[in-house]
Amino acid sequence: MMNKPIKNLAEELEGLLLKINEGKTATDLRKQASRLISTISPKDIAAAEDKLIRGGLPARRVQQLSAAFILMGLMDGNKTHLRDRLAERHILKKVLAEHDMLRCFISDLEDVTLRISQTDFMSDTHHDIRRLAHIVEHIHAMQEHIDRENDVIFPSLRAQGWDSLCQSVENDHIYIEAEITNLVRLIDSFGQISFGVFKGRLLSIVKKLCPTLKEHLFHEDHILYPVAVTMIDNAQFWDKMRHVCDEIDYCGIHL
Repeated sequence: MMNKPIKNLAEELEGLLLKINEGKTATDLRKQASRLISTISPKDIAAAEDKLIRGGLPARRVQQLSAAFILMGLMDGNKTHLRDRLAERHILKKVLAEHDMLRCFISDLEDVTLRISQTDFMSDTHHDIRRLAHIVEHIHAMQEHIDRENDVIFPSLRAQGWDSLCQSVENDHIYIEAEITNLVRLIDSFGQISFGVFKGRLLSIVKKLCPTLKEHLFHEDHILYPVAVTMIDNAQFWDKMRHVCDEIDYCGIHL
């Protein structure tokens, strides 16, 4: 029996993604996804995504639908958390640990920003101002984490054909890096602008940055990396990536 033409696979996937977008029950689609995933390729997925985008669906939404399809097709019945499925020295264990660190800093940043915003004046020796500077230093150090994803992990995934999985995450990185830079510059300007202007700008940055960071980390933890690990079942691939990341080093803990 001849293999199904690529065009037909892409068309079938396009239809499945539209059903997912319409909110059809996952249990009704899981069998189709499981069957399709056994023959699908990155090229098929790219073709289906392109057709949906040209049909009017936002690119970000199409990427989310593709990730949902892959998870539906590959991970049903495997409820184990990604972290527990990884070998001890797997590069993604270190990535996930850094995500946990960043979540702590995000929570601390929200807490200290709230206290500062409710105060009429603070000097640069006030505990909360010093605490804010300390937290921002930690968050700024996460640039190493972003660089490693951009320069090593994502190019490696793209080389395997998974361009669409990385695109929205890389777009997030651009925005996140810009807002972190704004936050660092604001801390450096303390004492050079009025306290009212300072806390107003701080609140504005934090209200945008923290929710974006939380959504970004969730996407990486629950979509990007579970899909990558499942689709690229090659220990040598991940070992090579870890060796390169080891040379770059990891996020420092600035105490």
